Order: sequence, then C-alpha cells, then structure tokens
Amino acid sequence: MTDDDLTFRVQRLYAAIEETVETDISKFMPTVTSDGKRVCFYYDWRSGRSDAELANSVHTLIYNIANLRDPLRKWAKQNGKAMAKVDDAIKNSLALRIIKDLSDIDRHVYDPKKPGHSGKSPRVDGITTVMQMTTKPEKGSVVSLTLNHQGVPRAAGSGTAKVIITGDILDRDGNKIGDLRKTMLEAVEAWESVLDDFNVKL
Repeated sequence: MTDDDLTFRVQRLYAAIEETVETDISKFMPTVTSDGKRVCFYYDWRSGRSDAELANSVHTLIYNIANLRDPLRKWAKQNGKAMAKVDDAIKNSLALRIIKDLSDIDRHVYDPKKPGHSGKSPRVDGITTVMQMTTKPEKGSVVSLTLNHQGVPRAAGSGTAKVIITGDILDRDGNKIGDLRKTMLEAVEAWESVLDDFNVKL
C-alpha cells in the first residue's frame, strides 16, 4: 500500500461524498403551473433521479467509508505507524461502527437478530433528497431562498443552501437512531482524525 494508493482511496471517498450533494441550486428548475390567477412552482430536488439511483449514491459512499479500514491498517504497518489507531477509531466512533454495519447488510440479507459492530442492528430507511439551508456559525448570519421570475432558486444572505441525499437510520425495532448524512460525515471525520495522526497529506 503506497502513499499514492492510500491517497487514491481517500480521493474515492471524497468523490463519493460529492455524489451525494449539489451546491449549485440554480440547476433545479421548477415545473410551472398556472390557473390564470396564480403561478405555482414545483421543485423536484431529486432532479429526476430514481430511488435506485439515490440508493446507489448512498451505498457507494457507505462502502468507501466502511472499507477504508484495511488500506489504512496496511499503510500503517508498512510505514511504522500504530495500526491500533485504526481499530481504536472504530471502537471510539459509533458512527463508524454503524456505517460498517450498513455496509455489511448491503452485502447480506438484513437480520435484526445480528447486532453488528454497533449493537443496534441498523438499517437505512427513506432515502431521499432535501434542501439544506445553513447559516454561518456567527451572530447575525442569515440565509433565505429567493426565486426569480422563472423560478430559478438562489440562496441569499451569508449562509448556504444545497441539496443533499439523506435518510433515516433505524434500529432493529424501527426506532430512528440517526440521520444518514450526519452519520456518514461523522464517520468520515473519524477517519480524517486517523489520517491527521498519521500525518497523511492529501
């Protein structure tokens, strides 16, 4: 496992993240209807993507997150780094353990009797796209959505707007235990911490 090999695996991970978000919201043109008195704009944040296409983007990202463990361990061994840091990252991150479980059950039949790495028998439900509007972490930051006369959406203010793919993570009893996108990004942050410890420059 060379430095270039590891860097490429991490680049694949970030590319998979990019597939689940669209920051140029002006791409989402509405369907326009009118009854002669009013004009209505309908927005499909899916941009025409099917359930299968959305699920494929999500599970590609899940796979890339979950399966970074072995390349990291191999690189660490070859470069005199502590492989235990890779395993510790998994032990200390519930998000990483959940993502590993979701990757495993995507390859096998879901069995609620198997607790998995997280102990929660997690599964993904309701994969969809949503508009996410976020202010900056500073006092007075605002964000709003504006439409021009053609219905083209644009973000106004100091915050940001983007369309993301997400869903719910449920436990064996059907209880929601997390937001899919938030959990995936938390798991990525756990790996980023290991890369920082290993002084891997991307």
